[in-house]
Amino acid sequence: MNKKKLATAVCGTLLATSVFGSSVLAEQTYKVSSGDTLWGISTKHSTTVSKLKSWNNLNSNLIFIGQQLIVSKSSAPSSPDQPSTPDDTAPPAHTYTVKYGDTLWGIATKNGVTVSALKSKNNLAGNTIFPGQRLTISGKTSSTQPAPSENPPPSHSGVSSSALIKEAKQHMGSPYQWAGSTPAGFDCSGYLKYVFAQLDEYIPRTVAAIYAFDGFNAVSDSNRKPGDVVFFETYKPGASHAGIYLGNNQFIHSGSSSGVTISSMSSSYWSKRYVGTKRYVN
Repeated sequence: MNKKKLATAVCGTLLATSVFGSSVLAEQTYKVSSGDTLWGISTKHSTTVSKLKSWNNLNSNLIFIGQQLIVSKSSAPSSPDQPSTPDDTAPPAHTYTVKYGDTLWGIATKNGVTVSALKSKNNLAGNTIFPGQRLTISGKTSSTQPAPSENPPPSHSGVSSSALIKEAKQHMGSPYQWAGSTPAGFDCSGYLKYVFAQLDEYIPRTVAAIYAFDGFNAVSDSNRKPGDVVFFETYKPGASHAGIYLGNNQFIHSGSSSGVTISSMSSSYWSKRYVGTKRYVN
């Protein structure tokens, strides 16, 4: 091959690379089920735990039922890059670590983005987020491209009390287990956390933390409604037991001697241990 042909070949290769060589990542997602672990999911999808953690912005091995995880990223050819004007340049992205009490709406408002953009950016199927979770957040939208306005969430998060109670009753008879948080065995707070998680809602793990959580608002006894959480002082000072109010002074909970059962708040045992009622507002 003479020099002229060689130069032509090289130029052709470079042109093809510049036009067709760019790629995008096609993502495959997986919804976490009960009993799943990062190691098990990585094995099932022929990847590694470290890749799963990197793709999903996880800083620990903790995952949650219903969580959507990216399990593969494969290269696929993209269309040729098009030059953009400075006005079209997207703001740089940054990350935010979720803290107790955070909500997607609050994080979105604080960072000048929309809830839908946050969910899309982080592959979230619902509004559930977890303390310690790292969210990718776009920079604040420029003044020439204002973010779509979103109304603040209603005073109640939209969690259906009937759906909450239906889920709670599905586990009637599940045994009590100290520190248990699955249908194989629940303690009182593990039961509440599990039931709320099935509706894609986050609450803390212990009764004391649930009682202090600003995702709940205190309500008066006269305003108590089915789906509210009722708290009791049992084995230690302060709120140390809780259940879901059903109406007619009854509540469903995981009792240490009964497992998941329905009890009367009017009984001599519970009436003198009652602390208060709170309503989930996310």
